Amino acid sequence: MQMLRRIVVIASVVVTACVAVAPSISAPAAAATAKKKFDPATIRAIDAIVNATKNGSGTPGFVVGIWDPKRGTLIKGYGTGDLTDPQSTIGTDDHVRIASVTKSFTATAILQLVAANKLSLDAKLSEFVPDIANGDEITVRQLLDMTAGVFSYTEDETFVTNYFANPQMPFTAQDALTIVRAHEPDFAPGTSIHYSDSNYVLLELIAEEVTGEPLGDTIQSQILDKVGLDATSYPTTDEMPDPYSHGYLAQPPSGPRDVTLGNPGVAGGAGAMVSSLEDLHKWAVALGTGALLPKSLQRERLETQPLVSTPKLTIAYGLGITNLNGFLGHDGGILGYATAMFYLPKAKATIVVESNSDNVSAQSALWTFIGLASYLYPEQFPKGL
Repeated sequence: MQMLRRIVVIASVVVTACVAVAPSISAPAAAATAKKKFDPATIRAIDAIVNATKNGSGTPGFVVGIWDPKRGTLIKGYGTGDLTDPQSTIGTDDHVRIASVTKSFTATAILQLVAANKLSLDAKLSEFVPDIANGDEITVRQLLDMTAGVFSYTEDETFVTNYFANPQMPFTAQDALTIVRAHEPDFAPGTSIHYSDSNYVLLELIAEEVTGEPLGDTIQSQILDKVGLDATSYPTTDEMPDPYSHGYLAQPPSGPRDVTLGNPGVAGGAGAMVSSLEDLHKWAVALGTGALLPKSLQRERLETQPLVSTPKLTIAYGLGITNLNGFLGHDGGILGYATAMFYLPKAKATIVVESNSDNVSAQSALWTFIGLASYLYPEQFPKGL
C-alpha cells in the first residue's frame, strides 16, 4: 500500500541495474513503429528488462502489457502464477490485487461527487469524520493530494506486525482511525507532503457519508460500469475471482509464503481492489485522459506536487494520480502483489506491469515499469537513470 516508501533506492540503484541489460533504441527499431507488433530486437530488450527484475527480486511471475498505437502491442507473462505448479505460466488475464492503484478509483469517485456539486474540495474533514487531529483545517483536496499531514496507519509498527502475521486479520476503517488517533500528525495541513494510506480511508468514509452507500458500490456504478471494467472489483471478502495469480511474500530462509487470501478491509479505499491487465490498460487511458471528469476538474487533478525529485526522476502526486516523468497513472504494493499502471499522453501509449510477490514496499512492478519506460521512451528520461 505504501507506494513510494523506498522510491529513492529504486531510482538510484535497482532501476539502473535493470536498464543496463537493455540496449538503447536503434534506428531499425524506430523504423518498425508502424508495425502492429514490436520488432524482435525491442521484444528481446523488453524481455531482458523484465527478467532482470524477476530474477533479481525472486518474484515468481510478471505480466506485462505495452500498448503503443504507432509502435505496437506486447502482452506477455513471465514465470508462474502458482508455485505448486511451477511448470505453469502466469496468465495474462489473471486477476491480481492492485493495492494503491485503488486510490485512483477512490479519488475519481470523490471528484465525480465534486463535479455533481455534492461535495467541495474545500470541505473540511471534521464535517464527515470527528476527532481527527487538525480535522477542522484538513480539506478534501489535501487528503487527495497527500498534503493533509495525517499519520499513515500502515506505518504503525503493531499494525505491520499483525498484518504480516495474518493478512486475513479482522480490520475495518474504524480500526484504521483508532491507529490514526493514537499518533501525532506528520505536519500541519498544507505545509508539506507525505504519502499516507490513512487519507484514502478517510476519503472512503467521506464518500460513504455523501452517497449513503458503500464506496465499492459507488465505484461499481460510477466507474467500472461506465468504463467497461468487467474484470475489476472492490471485494468484500478475501476470495479472489477466477482466474487469478497466487500472491507471495518472500520469507528467507523458508522460501515464499502464499498470501493470496487477504482481508480487503485492511486496505479499504486505499488499496482493496482487484483487477486484470486489460482492465488496467482501459483504466490507465480513462484516468490519464480524464474521461469521467469535466476538463476543468481534470486540470485540477493534474496539479501535482513532488514526492520525489532527483535530477533523473521526478514523481509528483496530484488528486489521486501520479506524474512520473510525464507518465500519468498509479502504482501500488500489498502483501503478495505489486502493480504499476501508466499512460503517456504525448504517445497515447500505456504500460502496465503486474507481479505476484511483494512485501508492501518492495515495488518490483514499479522498478520494471521505470526500466521499460526509460528504454522505450528515453526522451522522458533525458538524463538517463
